[in-house]
Amino acid sequence: MKKFVIKVIGVALFSICLQAKAQETLYGPTVSYQYQKGSAIKTGGYFAFAFLGENILKTDVTANFTWTQSKFAVIPELAVSFYPQSWVVAPFVRTEITPYTLTPKVGISLATILDLDFGYGFSTADKQDYRPIKGFTASLRFNIPLNYKLNM
Repeated sequence: MKKFVIKVIGVALFSICLQAKAQETLYGPTVSYQYQKGSAIKTGGYFAFAFLGENILKTDVTANFTWTQSKFAVIPELAVSFYPQSWVVAPFVRTEITPYTLTPKVGISLATILDLDFGYGFSTADKQDYRPIKGFTASLRFNIPLNYKLNM
């Protein structure tokens, strides 16, 4: 019984901490479409937090699902985005890295929920049986916050 009470108290404290930080952090799933030498659907998760005042830093971990050159591939990706202000409509910069490309991007965001960005992918390695994945790219991304709260 004692272990059960300790676990309940721990879960309650953890929940209170999450609620206290809810306006300082956002997290949830992310889904996007990207075109770069072929179409890709990207899905994964993200975590965004306040950074140096009103700025926002967001990290994403996604899997890119693509069908190019009559071949299906899943390519892992790590990305970091920096939003210089927490405005409703804000510019941002982003860098994406996969085992095959490094892609710096710039874009415009609607409340960090809807992002449109453009960039150029630099090939860092070749994927076996594929042409090099490099060149101009454009993405439309939906970040779905699971802990967003309205202040009314």
